[in-house]
Amino acid sequence: MTAPHEARALRQTLRVVGVEGARVRLAGDRLSGCAACAARAGCGAGALAEMLDAGPLEITLPRGAPVAPGDRVVVAMEGGAFLGAAGLAYLLPPAALVAAAAGFAALGLSDLWVAALCAPVLALALLPAWRADRRGRIAAALRIEEVIPAGARP
Repeated sequence: MTAPHEARALRQTLRVVGVEGARVRLAGDRLSGCAACAARAGCGAGALAEMLDAGPLEITLPRGAPVAPGDRVVVAMEGGAFLGAAGLAYLLPPAALVAAAAGFAALGLSDLWVAALCAPVLALALLPAWRADRRGRIAAALRIEEVIPAGARP
């Protein structure tokens, strides 16, 4: 039986592309939230994801289990850790931008000045996510749950 906190974990299967000492490099396809949505043809987010085609996702994690290149691993992240990372990246910057624009407009500044002053506010609002990524806090929330040897079928 799965513990309640484990049921809320997000999981994805990635392939091992390299093992370097105590670290393992993993790669997988970038997934769009609407990859299989019925409304994909008219979805702006789906069109943007296809247009960018950023290539495979690559991450490096501590090697918690014996793995070899070609193996596949199931990595998991607790739902709360994911929400924290998503909040830093997707909620904090727009909220700071809206608050700054409202504050600057309330001061009676012209639209040009509001826009000019919002640019550094947006840059500052992106710093917490950048720092969390640089310190490895986001990747540290990922853990390898299962190893699927290269010869095994899915």
